Amino acid sequence: MAKTKYGTLVESARVKRQSKFTKSFESLTFDGLQKVQSNLILWARALDAVNKHITIPQDQVDEAAGAYALIASELVKKLKWDQNDIKILPQGSSSTQTLIKSPDASKFDIDAVCQVNISRIDARNPMRFFNEIGEALETFTPDPKKRCWRIEFPNYRFYIEFTPSVPLSTVPTTILDSVRYKPAIDYRDTALAVVDTPTEQWKTSNPEGIANWLETQAKKNVMLNLALEKATLTFDASISPVPDQEIPLSDTLRVAIRLFKRHRDMSVRRGYLNDDYKPISIIITTLLTQCFEGLADNQVKYDHPIKLLIDLAELLPGMIEVRNREYWVANPTVEGENFAERWNHDQGERKEAFDKWCNLLIDDLQSILSHHDEALISERVREVFGCTAAKPSDPKPSVGLAPKAPSRLYSPPATKGLA
Repeated sequence: MAKTKYGTLVESARVKRQSKFTKSFESLTFDGLQKVQSNLILWARALDAVNKHITIPQDQVDEAAGAYALIASELVKKLKWDQNDIKILPQGSSSTQTLIKSPDASKFDIDAVCQVNISRIDARNPMRFFNEIGEALETFTPDPKKRCWRIEFPNYRFYIEFTPSVPLSTVPTTILDSVRYKPAIDYRDTALAVVDTPTEQWKTSNPEGIANWLETQAKKNVMLNLALEKATLTFDASISPVPDQEIPLSDTLRVAIRLFKRHRDMSVRRGYLNDDYKPISIIITTLLTQCFEGLADNQVKYDHPIKLLIDLAELLPGMIEVRNREYWVANPTVEGENFAERWNHDQGERKEAFDKWCNLLIDDLQSILSHHDEALISERVREVFGCTAAKPSDPKPSVGLAPKAPSRLYSPPATKGLA
C-alpha cells in the first residue's frame, strides 16, 4: 500500500533526527524486563499527574460556556437578529480538548467563532460586518485583533477571542473568488469565511475541520497494550458546548499536545525562549497530529506512552517542510495556508526558537528517564513541567530549573540560503 503524505514525512524525519533515546532504552533492558516495566509505570503515573494538574477545572470551562450565552444574547438584542441567525462554537484549544492552565495562573484563552446568517450582512463589505459585531459588543469593551474581538471579562478566570464568520458555502459566487485560500476537499462542509482585517478581505478558516481532523487521528491506535492504570475520571441549541477538558493518559495524542505546550510555556517562563518567538500552539498541535497520523499510517506501535512521547519529541523538527526555500506547516483543512508563514520573515528567529525548544524538550525527557526511584521520578517530572508545590517558606511557587542551553542543537537540512 502506498504511503500517505504524513507517513512519508515521518520516514524522512526519522532519517534526519539525532536520537538520544535508543541507547537509553537498550541499556534499560539489561536490567531485566520487570525493572523496565516497573520504571515505565512510574514515569506514566508521574506524567498523568502533570496532565491532571494542567487541566482547566470544569467549573471554569462552564463559566466560559455561560459567557458564550451572554455574547449571543447581546448580539441578538443590539443587532435585532433572530436567535437562529447566529451559532457560536468553541474553537482552538478548547475545541480540540488541549486547553491547559498557564504556569503563572493568568487568565486562559477560550476561543469562540460566531457563524452568522449571511442574509443579515453585506457580504461585499467584510469590514463593516466585523465592526458591527464590535459595536454591538461595546458593553464588554472588546479589543480588535486581526480576525477577532478580544473580550476580557473582568473578575473571571478567562478571556474570549471572538471571531465573526459566515459559512463559506453561503458566500455569493461573485465574491468567492476574492476569498483568500480555499478549503481542502474533505473539509468543505465546515469551512468558514472570516474577516482578515489587515487586508480587509474575507479569508477561509476551518476550526471545526481542525477539531475533526485531530479527533480522527487521535482515534488511531499506535499503542500495543496500555499496561498501566487509566486515569480515574469519573445551552441553547445555537451555542455549542465547550468539550470536557479532562483527558486520560490513554488519549496519547491529546496528552502529548498538552504536555508539549506546557513545556513550551515553562521554557518561556524560565527565560529559555523569547515569548515573541515561541512556537505557537497551532504549530505544535498540527505537527504532533501530522506526526501521529504518519506513525499510524506506517503501522508503528509503542508499548508505553513515554516511548511515544520520546519519539514525537525527536521527530518534531523533521516534520517541518521546506517549500521553495520557505518553511511550511500546512493547514490540513485549508489549501495554501501556512501556519509558519511568519517564520519566513523574521531573520530565522522563530525557527531558531523552535529548534531550541525541541532540544530542551528532548533533554528534559532524557533527564526524566535517568531516574528510577518513584520519588525522584515524580519530583523531576513535576519540576520539568512546572508543577512543583511551594514550600511553606517560599513567597511564590517554584517555577523549576534555572535557564539553560540545550545540550546540542538540532541541525536542519540545508535550505539553499533560507534564513
